[in-house]
Amino acid sequence: MSFTAIGVDGCHAGWLFIALEPSGKAHWGTVRCLADLVQDTGQSDRTFIDIPIGLRRSARECDQDARKKLGHPRSSSVFPAPAREVLEATNYEDAKRRSQAATGKAISKQTFNILPKIREVNRLLCNQAEARQIVREIHPEICFWALAGRRPMKFSKKKKQGFQERVDILKRLRPTAEQEISKILGHFRRKDVARDDAVDAMVAALTASADAAVLRTLPLYPARDAVGLPMEMVYVESGEWRDSRS
Repeated sequence: MSFTAIGVDGCHAGWLFIALEPSGKAHWGTVRCLADLVQDTGQSDRTFIDIPIGLRRSARECDQDARKKLGHPRSSSVFPAPAREVLEATNYEDAKRRSQAATGKAISKQTFNILPKIREVNRLLCNQAEARQIVREIHPEICFWALAGRRPMKFSKKKKQGFQERVDILKRLRPTAEQEISKILGHFRRKDVARDDAVDAMVAALTASADAAVLRTLPLYPARDAVGLPMEMVYVESGEWRDSRS
């Protein structure tokens, strides 16, 4: 089956996307609104994105599973997903109050910082049935963990060693990945697209490009939230990854 596999990661410019076409070619860019990208995406395509999708008041099983598999210190990269009641908060204090009322816990500052993007994706998926068919959640560190043979990354992605550690894994699947990431980073200013944004979007795209038969989820049987959105993280095992689109 031929389709375009798209990996998306939030960045200061909005959303960075990397699209792997059936021909094997890649193209990339940024969009301010995810809806603009989805609007140009075919119904047979896949868009895998690093953002919490399904939301509920209690802890999501996928987040708990991810932290256990990543261990210390990589588990800190899995931020607690907010309760749906928090989405309309106007500031951090308001978000903490809403979270406390809904869950008994205050929202973390890290989660609050990405709240606008969580809100944006939630509205898109709630309002567009077509988007729900093609957009799925990944977590880059779980994708890298799986592609490294269920081994968490040794270094932080913010460090030079961690950046190269992840690029080396991507090159095993796509030999041109390092050159493509270099071109992406050469095209955008660092204040708009960070180095780790590029590797995260690429691992999402490569995961999206895998044969459907080898895609796995955390947890194995994802639950859905109150509005029907799945609470999952999609990944593919290193020994099973294959791109059979063309």
